[in-house]
Amino acid sequence: MKYNTTFPGIPPLLGAVFQLLQAHRPAFRQARPYWRAVALVLGELFTFGRHTVTQGLLALGITDGDWSAWYRLFSRPRFDESALSECLLRETLPHAPASEPYCVAIDSTTIHRSSLKMPGTSWLKDTRFSAFRPGIHRAQRFLHGAWLTPLQAGFSRAIPLRFLPAFPPKAVQAEAPARREWETGLVFLQWLRAGLDAAGRYSQGVLALADGSFEVLELWRGLPERVILVARTARNRRLFWLPKVERDPGPGRPPSYGEPAPHPAGWLHAGLRRWPKQQVLVRGKLIQMRYQVLVHS
Repeated sequence: MKYNTTFPGIPPLLGAVFQLLQAHRPAFRQARPYWRAVALVLGELFTFGRHTVTQGLLALGITDGDWSAWYRLFSRPRFDESALSECLLRETLPHAPASEPYCVAIDSTTIHRSSLKMPGTSWLKDTRFSAFRPGIHRAQRFLHGAWLTPLQAGFSRAIPLRFLPAFPPKAVQAEAPARREWETGLVFLQWLRAGLDAAGRYSQGVLALADGSFEVLELWRGLPERVILVARTARNRRLFWLPKVERDPGPGRPPSYGEPAPHPAGWLHAGLRRWPKQQVLVRGKLIQMRYQVLVHS
């Protein structure tokens, strides 16, 4: 059944929600798990406390029955998570012009757990503590990959595409393989690039934003083609210019590095006052930013 936003009796916004949910129907093997997922989505919209399965059932008013079927929707393979994410990716393409880069953001997050035996749990750094006195907590680590909608008046929304497990090697053994943060980020970028190619967006590039934890040499080496990663780097990072194209013929392989470049902090000491300025619209306000573009010939 496909809903129409202009159908009388159904509000346009609710009709659009049903159309979006109907686009994810191929990810479910049977109709019954699909309609359970639809009901849980509606329950999430009216849950104003903790967003759990129990609270969703409470919002739907069906807490008097058997809950086991609702929980089996997530504990057993009732749907294909990868296919579900591919459906969502295809739904974002009409709103992402092919002439512009497909912008995404990747970051890791932790979910607090109290069990010492739950698969995927380990002792991780707790960000709720102060920076000068860090602490640890028992948690599961995941990677959040989100699509950044095109800017409108300086505003952009982050639409979650995938929530992948990034369990450390020392975590309790789970079905998902143990991966570091950057390894899981690379898996997400490879999946995204393959999804865009499958949709016919071969020429559309991917622009990924990440923090300093993803600025790893192995990630740069495994980065797919037509994917640009913008990551924060350390102030004392050792940088090199690109090697010269022309070199003296001789034995040995071509050089991989050129002349040493200043540290990132060295660019700041060169004098910010001489950097060009540009006003950027961010969340409805004009913010003046300084930037510098360096080209080494």
